Amino acid sequence: SDKTVRVWDLEGNQLALLTGHQDSVNSVSFSRDGQMLATASSDKTVRVWDLEGNQLALLTGHQDSVNSVSFSRDGQMLATASSDKTVRLWAVEDLGEMLARGCKLLEGYFVDHPEDLESLEKCQDSDGKIAAASGFVRQGEELAKQGDVEAAIAKFQKAKTWNPELELELEKKAKAIALVAKGEKLAKQGDVEGAIAKFEKAKQWNTELELQPEIKAKQLAAPAKVKQGKQLAKEGELTKALSLYKEAQQLDPNLEIYAHSWYALCWFGSLHGYAAEVMDACEKAVAKAPKSYKGYQDSRGLARALTGDTAGAISDFQEFVDWTRNDKSKAKRQKWIDELRAGKNPFTEEVLKDLL
Repeated sequence: SDKTVRVWDLEGNQLALLTGHQDSVNSVSFSRDGQMLATASSDKTVRVWDLEGNQLALLTGHQDSVNSVSFSRDGQMLATASSDKTVRLWAVEDLGEMLARGCKLLEGYFVDHPEDLESLEKCQDSDGKIAAASGFVRQGEELAKQGDVEAAIAKFQKAKTWNPELELELEKKAKAIALVAKGEKLAKQGDVEGAIAKFEKAKQWNTELELQPEIKAKQLAAPAKVKQGKQLAKEGELTKALSLYKEAQQLDPNLEIYAHSWYALCWFGSLHGYAAEVMDACEKAVAKAPKSYKGYQDSRGLARALTGDTAGAISDFQEFVDWTRNDKSKAKRQKWIDELRAGKNPFTEEVLKDLL
């Protein structure tokens, strides 16, 4: 058995292929109106199909192979006989009811996949189309963000066809979205002026855009500057890194630079010989961290030790030792504490290099 059911006309042409059963198919039965087909299988299930091969219902409950299935004369019931020694009667909805229920269950899916509704005419009632139109709008917006304005317009047009009440000026919406996306990309690359120009042009296409070009560009550029600065700090380019952090704060005075970003500047700045220059970053890393977190005291302790604040360094390293559960890190910091108390410098060039 190939686990399938095939529907043929009397001239031998295959009209439909029904797949889904997981074992041999033992019996089939047409409804009296010829619109539905029921199948019984050794997989212990009965399935109801339309003549296009769409499964309308899955009936489960038998404990063994289902050997026979038959519609009642009025088409309202199905009788099934099984090797589990039982006969079961099942209520059967008419095709219209089944389709309506199936379409209802798929409403949410069609909103996210409106193109699938296009191929299912039986589910295309007015409410379904209106709901799914929003899916075409989202797809159009995504295409516009990618710069494919023509494809975006096509999606918006489909949305308006399905929901004529949508207030969409197709070309304007697509071009405005595309320009905003380009502006955001430029801002994140640090090109603030280029971003402002794109945002201003977007507002020309869509005057209802709630966007302040200069503020938006600077707010997007600022975090990118911090990210770039962190990378440069790791690479030892501390003058540039410090400049980028400062520039980020000038671009967006309300920018929240998180503790870990200040820590990166503190730690790598100290290791690369800029401990004094990054001390403010060290203080901010500790201040912005949760009070219960003492990991950033470690980096401030390093900066303090390298700038001659031995007492401050010992205090920070001790807090770290008392907090950490990493035995290896604990032992290393305890050694630094002991050497600092003995008046020695634990931070030789070799040690600093190993910490990078």
